[in-house]
Amino acid sequence: MNKESVALSIKQFLDNIVYLRKKSGLSKKEMTKILGISIGTLNKIEKGDIPPLLKAEIVFNVSDYFNISTEDLFRKLSD
Repeated sequence: MNKESVALSIKQFLDNIVYLRKKSGLSKKEMTKILGISIGTLNKIEKGDIPPLLKAEIVFNVSDYFNISTEDLFRKLSD
């Protein structure tokens, strides 16, 4: 996998975080607790900025909470 496809997969993951939060009606505060991140980091994610340190733990937290495979989190979830 080249750098461009990795960046696109990460971007899709970030877009899915926004999609899942809004679809589920979660507040930003609730989502930060699920992800284990700060409000500032969530704000960056929701602006489309890739945080400098994106922990694997975030992927597993989203996967567990929303019952979605980790692989699917890097594919488009929204309609």
